[in-house]
Amino acid sequence: SPTTTTTSGETIFFDGGAHYGDLAANLLLGFTLFWLPLTLAAVSRAMYLRYRFTNLRVSVISGLTGQDRSDFGYNVIKDVQVVPRFIGEWGDVVITLKDGTKVDLRSVPKFREIAKYCLLMAQKPLVLNQTGPKAF
Repeated sequence: SPTTTTTSGETIFFDGGAHYGDLAANLLLGFTLFWLPLTLAAVSRAMYLRYRFTNLRVSVISGLTGQDRSDFGYNVIKDVQVVPRFIGEWGDVVITLKDGTKVDLRSVPKFREIAKYCLLMAQKPLVLNQTGPKAF
């Protein structure tokens, strides 16, 4: 995927929101009362959540105007795991930091490539821990 450079010299590897398929699948299933809370969560992710992976840091930007932001450098990453969703079209990336904090990034497009990039930038061996496919 093409990378772009910002004015601060930071190179962006990925900048985007949750996978559109997550929203579409949950909207289709949202007609059932049982699935409605999951549909509302998917709509919220689609509208208010953005992930940015650069050569310097990982940023999770959320909120109505993007006012909630969490940033951390690759040097604090201890482990990265992926959980494929919907036959592997998108997935969750779970980043464990050295202090034990788990950062759960849901419905990430290109989740395998992003997880490998995080491991590479953290200078960890490229052994991608992956659990089996899950439901939506």
